[in-house]
Amino acid sequence: MSMPPELFSPVGVVTCIMVFTASIPHKTSKKKTWFGYWRDDGFIKIKNLGRVDRDHTWPAIRDKWVEQFRNREVHPGESVTAEVGPEDEWVAEAYMETDYSTITQGDFEKSLLDYALFSLSQNQSTEGDEE
Repeated sequence: MSMPPELFSPVGVVTCIMVFTASIPHKTSKKKTWFGYWRDDGFIKIKNLGRVDRDHTWPAIRDKWVEQFRNREVHPGESVTAEVGPEDEWVAEAYMETDYSTITQGDFEKSLLDYALFSLSQNQSTEGDEE
């Protein structure tokens, strides 16, 4: 399960939780692997308090996530199943489909600008290394 990016703030760590059944080698399992994309747990970051469930949404979100996991439910944007082996990616993001219907013209333009700025910064740092 891919967890919220600021779960262990201020440490910049991407958190992924894996649950295994003991004594059953993955290669002999006849089930696809279930992946959860649980990036929005309802908590917000508040200065001097850390991550807080200000709107009291966590219990409902937690219960929904537990049910999805127990029942291996697939919901677009939240979970997916895939056949994976030892050489494959073991994160939901690798197998989820992008919902392009939610992308606006503004989103697209911002992504292009972000990429252009990133590309420019990489070129400048590379050129500076040659001197």
